[in-house]
Amino acid sequence: MRSLLGVVVMNAFEIIALLLSITGLALFVAAVHLRWFSRFRRGFLMTLMIAMVGTGLTSSLLVGSWGFKSAKQIMSEETIKHLEWFGRLVERELNGGIEKSLAQMSELSKILVPEIERGALADVHDDTDDFIRVNRRFIQINVYDKSGRLLTAASLENGTEPVDRVAVAFAFDGRNFTTDPYLSTVFGKHVLYLCVPMESPAGEVIGAMSTRLDLDAALGSLITSTQFGESGYIVLVNHDGLVLAHPDRARINEDVSMYRAVQSGLKGDSGSLVDLNRAGQKRLFFYRPVKGLGTINPKPMVLISEIDENEASSPLHSLRFKLVLGTGLIGLVCLAIALQLSRYIKRPFEGLLHMVEQVQAGDLSVRAQAHGRDEIGQLSAALNGMVEGLRERDKVKEIFGRYVTTQVSEEVLKGNVNLGGESRRVTILFSDIRDFTAMAEGMEPTQVVDFLNDYFSEMVEAVFEYGGILDKFMGDGMLAVFGSFGDEPDHPRRGVMAALRMKALLGKINGKRGIIGKPPINIGVGIHTDEVIVGNIGSYRRLEYTVIGDGVNATSRLESLNKEFDSTILISSATYEEVSDLFECRLMPEAQIRGRTKVMQAYEVLSIKS
Repeated sequence: MRSLLGVVVMNAFEIIALLLSITGLALFVAAVHLRWFSRFRRGFLMTLMIAMVGTGLTSSLLVGSWGFKSAKQIMSEETIKHLEWFGRLVERELNGGIEKSLAQMSELSKILVPEIERGALADVHDDTDDFIRVNRRFIQINVYDKSGRLLTAASLENGTEPVDRVAVAFAFDGRNFTTDPYLSTVFGKHVLYLCVPMESPAGEVIGAMSTRLDLDAALGSLITSTQFGESGYIVLVNHDGLVLAHPDRARINEDVSMYRAVQSGLKGDSGSLVDLNRAGQKRLFFYRPVKGLGTINPKPMVLISEIDENEASSPLHSLRFKLVLGTGLIGLVCLAIALQLSRYIKRPFEGLLHMVEQVQAGDLSVRAQAHGRDEIGQLSAALNGMVEGLRERDKVKEIFGRYVTTQVSEEVLKGNVNLGGESRRVTILFSDIRDFTAMAEGMEPTQVVDFLNDYFSEMVEAVFEYGGILDKFMGDGMLAVFGSFGDEPDHPRRGVMAALRMKALLGKINGKRGIIGKPPINIGVGIHTDEVIVGNIGSYRRLEYTVIGDGVNATSRLESLNKEFDSTILISSATYEEVSDLFECRLMPEAQIRGRTKVMQAYEVLSIKS
């Protein structure tokens, strides 16, 4: 369980690195799509820098991870190939050793057959004993006659193993027999049991010869001489998970069946894994299966290469350090490029932003510097065109505003010039100059025009000051409307305030006239609140934004009463009901107005209530 946890944790680091890369990239894409950085003053530049650095780091991390895993895989594949080669070498050594031993036994049988036929068993025993002493791999040799009776036994150790009847039966049938390696309880080591037939010169089987072959003597030098690095070595394990061959002879017959490498190898798999050995050390295991040797039901073995995990991965550690260093350098390079690119974009954008701020403040004399023909240059040209358009629009509004009121001109410039009107309650102001006809008779036409221009300049400003709309000039008279757009519920108050302002400005005009020795002028103002039709009257080729209705005529008649009452500002009862709490007014006598059957009640506005 601990070994499995170690492998899982090791792989988890690579998985976490990959997940972090993918998550970081996904978060950045989402941040750009949702414009998270737009809340910051330098959000665009932050996005640009993070984009370059993030892309560089993510790319290098992904490529580095791919390169690291590829290098790791290549190292693992090369080691497995080496282990495959060594496994084949071990198989050839075992099979070659068995074939060689069988051949030696056949040669020995040719010597022993004449002696057995003569009955010279003492000579047979001497020959087998000499053979064992010369060939140290052979631990025991037994010779049987045709009936299966033991004729002689020679051994390098004390004691002999009993006869294997199956092996002898194979030999009597004229076939060689081999067992898989097993642990001999008599000799205390792993051996192979071999048995060959003994044939006469005529080809008749007259007996059998068996031997126990010392497996450690056959493979010990090969296993011991094979080493990987400082801590790597090769181990051969049998089907029960017991060590058959090990560089450390003290560990022969050690039970390693709990190793996952052994379990996988016995299933016929080849590969590598990180696990803990019996000493609790973290080791890197490479494993491959080895074919069994037995004549009947051969049992597989496993060849294992075991090496310290840190030593095995030390080249990868160096590679990982280089990849991390390379990723860091790529990040720094991307950051430097991002800084240069941000400066390249920042300078023209700051200039454009400064220009927009100036335009927002009302300065339409600014122009953006040309920045080439790219997107920034196109944006600069578009902004210059926009400012030029704004200047033209303001020029049109300024000229247009000299002929119609500002509110109307803005509606016209917006395209709201549909024919028609609507009923609306408004306050109408009408004013004219007293005895203007007599005064104009003594003036040149140009003087009349200059006088009216000066006079109307002041009067119109009073109307505009309180949100009124100049409807039209009629000789020395002026018609203004308050509340025609429906957004001024206090239009009666505004109309009266504009009249008082006109009266005050008239004092300014008369002051100037007195300085140059000219007589003062008087005006009359009539104000009435009523339902009228407000809208565009005329045709599409020639429109006039005006008011139509009885209220307009009533206002004109009301203004004419100023001559009769010797007053300046008169308001109707309808207007008085709206502003009585705001202004000091004086009730005037009822008067019959020309063209109307009903008398009109008028009030003279004196001042604002304190």
